[in-house]
Order: sequence, then C-alpha cells, then structure tokens
Amino acid sequence: MSWLLTLSYVVHVAAAAFWTGAILFYAYLVVPAGGRSWLDRAAMNVLLDRLLRVTRWTGIALPVTGFYQWWVLYPVDPGALLGTTRGWLVLAMLSLWGALNGLLEVGIYRMRTVGGSVDPVAYLAEGFLVDGGVDGVATERLAAVGRPYVLVSLALTVGLLVDAALLAGGVPL
Repeated sequence: MSWLLTLSYVVHVAAAAFWTGAILFYAYLVVPAGGRSWLDRAAMNVLLDRLLRVTRWTGIALPVTGFYQWWVLYPVDPGALLGTTRGWLVLAMLSLWGALNGLLEVGIYRMRTVGGSVDPVAYLAEGFLVDGGVDGVATERLAAVGRPYVLVSLALTVGLLVDAALLAGGVPL
C-alpha cells in the first residue's frame, strides 16, 4: 500500500470519527439540554455553528479521501464496485454520507430560520452565526425544530458506523 493511500485512510477515519462523534454528542447532549432550557441561546448558537462547521469541513475531507480510495481500489472496473459486497458497502457509505450531510444542512437551516427568514445563499456563506444566529427564540423551540433532523441523523450515523465496521473488518455477507 502506498504512503498516499495510507495517509488518505488516516485522514478519512479521523474526519469520520470527528464528524460522527459531533453528531452523537449533539443528539445525546445538546438537543435534550436545549429542550429543557439547560442551555442559553448563546450556547445553543455556538454549538449549532460548531456542528455545522464540523459537517462542512469533514464534508470536504471525506469525499476527497474517499474518492481517492475509490479511484485506487476500484479502478475503472464497475464490476469491482457493483459486483461485490464490499463495493455495495462502499456505495451504501456514499449514500448514507450524502443523506446525512444534506439532512444536517437542512435541519440547521430550519433552526436558523425559526427567528425569521434567511436567504439560503447567505446561510451557506455565513453558517449559523454565533452572534445573533437566532435571537429572541427560546432554546426549547430551537431544540424542537431540530429534534426530528437530529434523530434521523442519529439513525443514519449508526448505519454509517455499522457500514464502516463491516468494511474495516472485512466481514463477508
């Protein structure tokens, strides 16, 4: 295995661990705490912004390293990707990643628009805005709006981790 492929695995796994850990942390601690008013608006704004930043930065690292691995491990032969269990697991991972990233973007956008309309282009450029992200809205309301997105994200994250474990362990199906 080349040093570049090894480096891509290290970056890929580290980014995936950081990303899935952030989602699990948010689902397990932040949403329940926000729903019970244990967090003030400023803390909720910061945590939403950080989750969005993690999603976006890993949204660069994961596809770049993943596509490099795909290119090296499944060169031009569609049969290696479509004709094997391992290939289907790779495609499932790609699908889960896309659904999860999109769902988090939409969920955080919905939370940001609770306080009023926000131009989607401005949202993509600005993120959640730590200062003034959502002013005048109770954390309970933010948590209620985000809860369905976070719960589905949590389920997709578990599926992604199971998929990664099957790929890493080489478990034949």
